[in-house]
Amino acid sequence: MRMSPRPGLAALSLVAAVGLAIGCAAPLSPPAAVTTPVAAGPANATQAPMARPAGASAELLVARVEDPGPDGSLDQQKLGVLRARPIDPRTLQDIPGFTPLELGHHYKAALAPDGRTLATIVWPSGSSNAGGVLHLVDPVAWTDRVIDAPVDEAAWLGWSPDGTRVIWMRHVGSDPNLSLYAVFAADIAAPAARELARLPTGFQPQEARSVGSRLAVVGSSNDHYLATDDAAVAFVDLSTGATPPPVRLAGTRLGQYSVSEAGLYPYRMVLPGLAWDLSRGRLIVVDAERDVVRVVDLNRGTESGPLAIRAHAAAKGPLTQAKMVSATRKVAVVSADGRWLYVSGLREDVPAQGDSSRLTPITLQRVDLTGMSATAQVAGGQGLWLSSDGTRLVLGGDAVRLLNASDLQAVVTVAGPPDAIVGAERAGIGYLVHASYPDGSTLRAIELATGRIAATRDIARHVADLIPLR
Repeated sequence: MRMSPRPGLAALSLVAAVGLAIGCAAPLSPPAAVTTPVAAGPANATQAPMARPAGASAELLVARVEDPGPDGSLDQQKLGVLRARPIDPRTLQDIPGFTPLELGHHYKAALAPDGRTLATIVWPSGSSNAGGVLHLVDPVAWTDRVIDAPVDEAAWLGWSPDGTRVIWMRHVGSDPNLSLYAVFAADIAAPAARELARLPTGFQPQEARSVGSRLAVVGSSNDHYLATDDAAVAFVDLSTGATPPPVRLAGTRLGQYSVSEAGLYPYRMVLPGLAWDLSRGRLIVVDAERDVVRVVDLNRGTESGPLAIRAHAAAKGPLTQAKMVSATRKVAVVSADGRWLYVSGLREDVPAQGDSSRLTPITLQRVDLTGMSATAQVAGGQGLWLSSDGTRLVLGGDAVRLLNASDLQAVVTVAGPPDAIVGAERAGIGYLVHASYPDGSTLRAIELATGRIAATRDIARHVADLIPLR
């Protein structure tokens, strides 16, 4: 991975948006911004109220590149425009009669905890992140409220747990080589953007979640785009703006590091797996380079560890991952009852010369958190997703595998091109997307109990995201 400014929460390209980043995310994880070579569009393109067919409801949105129609500019005719439309979660077809959401050149989206409001930040141009506009969409009434709160950048977008405030982070420093992020909020009752707090100078955020009255931000100290310390968790009191010193996770690396590996590019991104167990107020951090975890108490602001994962009894040798060698990333999810941790990931080796890279999946493990023992393991993949009832895992990669969560045995291997699971699920149905920019895309609905493909839809242009609304 080549160096880039503020890499931890940099915008993902449209090409990658439906790949590992979404494939590794649990449902309702804060989506990444989507950037794509679509033509610039007006930030205030949507209207309030918007058209909605009588008796129809929006449950699932597909954000995709579309033809602009005869009124589009020459650039729009060539590159397309980015829009989101409601689709039928069973047939995957557009529901006619809905005014689409116009998503400008790129966007971020986050659904409120009660499912009643979708916040989007829409940027009109790809030349900069200036001029972003905050929208509050009511999925039931299908109305769009434009908030007079310009957003020049948003590294993360989310909600307070009670759904009364939209929260985002953005870089505010004048020195582009040094991270300086501030936390902003807008109350939906009387929206007006205001700065709540600033993270420590040099702290580069990677992921964040709201828990209780605080925002927990995982990251590390950073200088000139390189991590200078181990991973840490910073806390922001959303009521007072207080920011106590971050909780350092000694020995667990996070960020972009200068490395010396024969024949490889001299920088490596090291991203530990982050499993958010918000109902229990904890974060489980899986070291990207070792089989150890740390558990962060999000309510008390303390951490325990490192806790070693005891190898599966059937293992006769090392796991797929080489010990003490930087993995590009690990991914982790935790079961709803808080007992089972699932860990996989991907190591990427980028040669010093040339653009081709070697991708090595990291073994998928099922870990019993009560005893920190791996009870099962199988070959890993590039994406990991756990169904809401905890019975099925979907593992992406060269093929998509639907697994029993209890023993990691395969239920079915999905035929066709490689896919990534998208963080959306409806009544026992999961959603797969295959996208090949700038070519077309294929959506598939898979019955999680049986592995049967219930619906398939080919789309002429690129799909950026599926956004669940309930």
